[in-house]
Amino acid sequence: MTQRTVDFRYAPPRTWTCIGRPDDPFKTLIDERGRLLYDFQRQGARYGTFRFGRVVSFAVHSAAQPLTVTQETESARAPIVVTRIAYPHATLTLRAAGHQHDGGLRTDIVLWQIDIADGREEIVSGLWLDIQGETARFAPAGRAPSAFVYAHAPEDMPQWRGLDDLFAVHADVPPTAVGRAPFLVSTAPLQVASAFDHGPSSGLRTEFAFIHGDAPYRGALCFPQNHSQVEGIDLAWAEDALAAERRFWNGYKLLPDTLSIPDDGIMEMLTACARNILQAREIKDGLPEFQVGPTVYRGLWIIDGYFFLEAAQFMDRPQEAWRGIDALLRRVRPNGAIEERSLDTKDTGLALATIVRQCELMHDSERLRELWPTLRRAVDYVRSLHEDACQLPEDDPAHGLLPASFANGGLGGIRAEYTTVLWMMVGVQAVARAAIRLGLTDEADEINAFFTKLYTALREHAERDQRVRADGVRFLPMLKPGSGAHHWIHNFPGDPLPWEQVNPGTGTWAFAHAVYPGQLFAPDDPLLQDFCQLLDHLDDAEGIPAATGWLPFEALWSYAASFYAHVWLYVGRPDKAVDYLYAFANHASPTRVWREEQSLAAVGLDQQIGDMPHNWASAEFIRLVRNLLVFERGDVLELLPGLPAEWIVAGRALSIATPTPHGTVHLSLTVGEDNTGDLHVKIDGPPTAQAIRVRIHRPRAPGFRLRALTVQDEVIDLSAPSVRDVDVVDVLIGGR
Repeated sequence: MTQRTVDFRYAPPRTWTCIGRPDDPFKTLIDERGRLLYDFQRQGARYGTFRFGRVVSFAVHSAAQPLTVTQETESARAPIVVTRIAYPHATLTLRAAGHQHDGGLRTDIVLWQIDIADGREEIVSGLWLDIQGETARFAPAGRAPSAFVYAHAPEDMPQWRGLDDLFAVHADVPPTAVGRAPFLVSTAPLQVASAFDHGPSSGLRTEFAFIHGDAPYRGALCFPQNHSQVEGIDLAWAEDALAAERRFWNGYKLLPDTLSIPDDGIMEMLTACARNILQAREIKDGLPEFQVGPTVYRGLWIIDGYFFLEAAQFMDRPQEAWRGIDALLRRVRPNGAIEERSLDTKDTGLALATIVRQCELMHDSERLRELWPTLRRAVDYVRSLHEDACQLPEDDPAHGLLPASFANGGLGGIRAEYTTVLWMMVGVQAVARAAIRLGLTDEADEINAFFTKLYTALREHAERDQRVRADGVRFLPMLKPGSGAHHWIHNFPGDPLPWEQVNPGTGTWAFAHAVYPGQLFAPDDPLLQDFCQLLDHLDDAEGIPAATGWLPFEALWSYAASFYAHVWLYVGRPDKAVDYLYAFANHASPTRVWREEQSLAAVGLDQQIGDMPHNWASAEFIRLVRNLLVFERGDVLELLPGLPAEWIVAGRALSIATPTPHGTVHLSLTVGEDNTGDLHVKIDGPPTAQAIRVRIHRPRAPGFRLRALTVQDEVIDLSAPSVRDVDVVDVLIGGR
């Protein structure tokens, strides 16, 4: 068996990493070359293109080009980004962090150091900066080298009047005489220099210095974000600031103490995922809103919210997840819809499923009852859409299902498609489940009857619309026949090019969600089995199904790995689910962040789309690890259904405590040095009238033997004939 490992082998070539604290409103980014990225320009830009208003680049002052650039964070926990740029004669190390201080002031800090390369005795060099600004040029306030650099309007730049100014000694202008905050403060005075490419950027450099082995050239650059309090900023202050950020992150709770995965690569990914999510979050009108990212997707998206709030529960942040429902309720419309944009019809189905799921995880029937009128109106809204579709002409592709809508996830325009009806059905089914929980039997029957009507229509449409690939693989296209073949433009004239066309896997994210968490289809459903066969044919290049999103040509959607991994887990192929988990991890950068979609590494096309860090990815990674260990299948709790052999390690323990609708599951597997293990399971939760059915999958790994199994403090005799040779141990817990 090949050992799975996290090694970032498919890391995106272009990366952005946040350096701020949780809820930081500034969202400063560091790119793969250590550049500071400010003022993302979201409005008016074509989707899939990226532009920042200010970019600060760093280099050794040299005619040589870098040989290598490497980047990492100091730890998975602390987003202090370390970039090393190696030249033939020297290495520039940049260490960047966002510092919060003095009650709400924010300063970005870059510590820099130039070290001489091995084999050299001495060089002369300095730090070279290139600052791009949309409407500003950057220089000291006067002609003298200065620790203070300002953003000037081009016409206000200090002017050099000719040779006479070169022949003179100039006095620095103190900040008190300038009357505005500097853009940056440097511990080594900066003077005007050429830009890197002699273009319209602003070039700056330090004074040159002799550099040898025991005397590196070092300093700090500090970028005030919301203040002008720069007095006293020096190298010691900057070093203390980074030390303060280390202390903050080392003391900040990111994950439950009970979560321990004995694969350090996976555990570090989980830690970074929790950090990424909290860095992207913002407080808006007093409520925490979990945001997808810091640039393109800086905002609350209902389509992502289901998964963010569930991940927040798994991160042991139930109250923050709970308050996320309040943020969601701000999107309730007078017609009963719950949506961020009228374009996103399926938001209502997602919102219904999210509200019910959170109430279930919190065991809060009273909140569910309080929100019942909102849920009912939303179901009536979905019913009205179905009625509208039934009034369409019979030759309309959407007749009898739901009206044409925006599919998203690889399918643009308003068209007849399946993603919306799938999520609407998941939402309606969740509300029917909520009605049963609340004892509203008549309403549950009514909503279930509507669900059945939708489900019947779905099956009829799917039977007509299934297609067969040239290799014989059957699939259900998410775009209904007659709705175009261009992935963006529904009425595109002619045949789209390969990088514009809809593929068999395009938009299947929603079908995967309908499988899990939706559980709309039985594991042996032919429609689902065909889907699994399709996935198996799409995942050969880099271990994740390719060409399923907005980049339909030689590219993949990184965190869709989790969508499809849950499908494999649901149908009883945990090996594939685990393969996808590790492939998912290996599409992150070494700073443990993901781009939404990227080109396949071997192609070299450098397509990219979506935000970065893209934190639906972070939420999905947390969800997938949790569900490999604790998987909710209907009313059954499956424990360890996807436990990888790599997580059974002699001398180490695996543990998790996670909420479920049945209560909190506490699970630990302790493995001794002799490679035998003890498994302990306990479920704490409110008493229920019905017993909880629990299926415990026996841990398997080469040379490992399960020595003891304890459930609710009772030891199960593993030598008994009923369990001695089985892979799954079934138990009932509770009930009255």
